Amino acid sequence: MKDTSLTASRGLATLTPSITVVNTHGTRKYRAYTCYRTASGDWRQITGSAPVPDIPEEENPAVHEMARSMAVAAMEKNMRRKLATGKTGTPRTHKLSEAIELFWKDKTKRNVRGNTRYTYEKQLAAVGKRLPDKSISAYSTAELQAVVDAIPEAAKVLKSIYYQAVREGWIRAADDPTRYLRIPAEPKVRKAQAKHTEDWISNAPGLLLWLAEPDITDPMTGETKPNRFHRFYALCLMEMGMGLRREEVLGLQWKDVDFDHRRVSVAERVIIEEKGRAIVKTSGGKTESAARLLPLSGRIADVLHAKRDAERGQPDDWVFRTGKGTHFKPAYLTSIWQELLLAYHNWAIRDDITRSKRTGKPRQWPDEKEMTKKQWSGAWYGPWKWRQHDNRHVAESIMEMYSVDWAVRKDILGHKKEADVTARYTHTTEQKRREAIELIDSELTPKEPEENYLTAEELQTIKEEPDYD
Repeated sequence: MKDTSLTASRGLATLTPSITVVNTHGTRKYRAYTCYRTASGDWRQITGSAPVPDIPEEENPAVHEMARSMAVAAMEKNMRRKLATGKTGTPRTHKLSEAIELFWKDKTKRNVRGNTRYTYEKQLAAVGKRLPDKSISAYSTAELQAVVDAIPEAAKVLKSIYYQAVREGWIRAADDPTRYLRIPAEPKVRKAQAKHTEDWISNAPGLLLWLAEPDITDPMTGETKPNRFHRFYALCLMEMGMGLRREEVLGLQWKDVDFDHRRVSVAERVIIEEKGRAIVKTSGGKTESAARLLPLSGRIADVLHAKRDAERGQPDDWVFRTGKGTHFKPAYLTSIWQELLLAYHNWAIRDDITRSKRTGKPRQWPDEKEMTKKQWSGAWYGPWKWRQHDNRHVAESIMEMYSVDWAVRKDILGHKKEADVTARYTHTTEQKRREAIELIDSELTPKEPEENYLTAEELQTIKEEPDYD
């Protein structure tokens, strides 16, 4: 492309545009960009864009060439407008606080979820304590690297802030100090996950067995009462036994469950929460790989079948619904989960104490005591207390424990990231996924007490008995 010189009353620019393809709010566009020098001698960036045609370029390259030309024309138009005004003559210094406001403006347009917004707020608050509010061009890479080393999760939000600043022309891409940040490659692992995952796997079978009972007998008094948490048995079983996300389980309808082939279509729709309201999202789940077809274990299929028959569920009915027939609110389910864990914890401790008195053997959990709701809410995560999302980690940890192939785990959990290039060419079969699901279900099934093995003398007696056949 030939260089074109633009002369205006306020400056001089020589265009050597570059063209790239970007994705803006779900729309693919050709973006032309370059830098120009203002009358005061400062360099500024300018962009222009045009939609990418739906026709593949190999079928009609002329249409794509025209779209690229339109992007360059839009860039030139933007430059003429800026050069014709006096605003570009004196570059403005933008502070970090202004860049953060720009960041939030973009996130508001994208309508990020409440939990994600809360996470961003915490990260930005931590960054604000370590960085003074000065010009964004005044920060060095070393200064920002010190923040990332202290707060690894802040790297993503810092890069996003500077990305928005570059797009607005507040700073040149070449001067972006986040370009060379060393970002930790390892995913964040909570201390509770590293410390108590084995405890969660150990306590999960008993919890599911307790949830499966419609009526619960108090171990100490012998009084039987309805189990108010029994209605959530199938939901917890699918979370732990299949590694489903909360929004994926809540979004299931009976038409997604294929009982003939024992499988379920996940993330056809999901239930998310925004500004305190539960919203049905039909454009897919959290990642591109979230929509997937998963096999059901025999136990999960039987439980779902019995649930559908008992509720006379219709195809468009929610699998997990309120008494009014509507879908659950995610926040409500999170609070119920902690109430459920507390109730099971106290029941298990009472059962442990009763067994000890009856058999004379020491308690299995001598340090555990019954807790009130206030004590439970103030306690940190431990062997008996974990987040609802950690049910997903239980399923993943069981597969990892039995060395299930990473590609199978990725397909079951609906992860997007691929470990290496071969992942692009590796595909798992339904049989492999079914084996993994059955393996998880087996680990989450309470085991029978160990048998009393025969002694050597008893074995010898059996061998010496006559054969009457």
